[in-house]
Amino acid sequence: MNSIDLKQNFARILRTLEGQGMKTTNIAKSMGYTTTSQLHSIIDGDSLVSTKAIISMIENLKVNPNYLFLGKGAMFLTDEDEIEELRKKVHELEHNHSEAVKTVYSLYGIIQKLEKRNADLIDLTSAAIKYHKGQQEDKTDNETSNQLADISKDIFSKKLQDTFKSITRAVIEPITIGDVEKFLEEEAKKEEEKEKAKEKKLPSSLIESKK
Repeated sequence: MNSIDLKQNFARILRTLEGQGMKTTNIAKSMGYTTTSQLHSIIDGDSLVSTKAIISMIENLKVNPNYLFLGKGAMFLTDEDEIEELRKKVHELEHNHSEAVKTVYSLYGIIQKLEKRNADLIDLTSAAIKYHKGQQEDKTDNETSNQLADISKDIFSKKLQDTFKSITRAVIEPITIGDVEKFLEEEAKKEEEKEKAKEKKLPSSLIESKK
């Protein structure tokens, strides 16, 4: 789109408005201009249409911007055109809303999956910790049992060794004369004690007659 096309389209719009009975001064005021000379300056190509003037043409004169810039479509916007434009915007908003809702549901589904995965990880971690603790406890119990078994084995071995030594000493060590004399003295003492015990039990008359 060049300035020549814009100038030609603007001139057609201006002539159409004048043909509809609208005064040039009113057209200039509707565009925000103070004099009609500014309109003629645009048509002659001495100046360009300002952005403010274009917006005023669309709002106040119902000029179709597609026709002004491209020369396409109706020259002026009607109420039906505005309604259709609003319908398009509503449809676009509804479509965007529908897509937004789909996105929200999709994100919600992803969040639920992540939460479930997180819960599964927590359960697996808890099970792993329990298993590890159980292994440690079993290991500790086994170590304790082994230690007790070793202690019992040492005690039993020591007693067995002491008993074996006693038996060995009794069998292997030779009997001396002193051992025999000691044995005979002990036997004599035992006999003497037995005799004394018998005398204590007898009546005194029998003891005197015996003497």
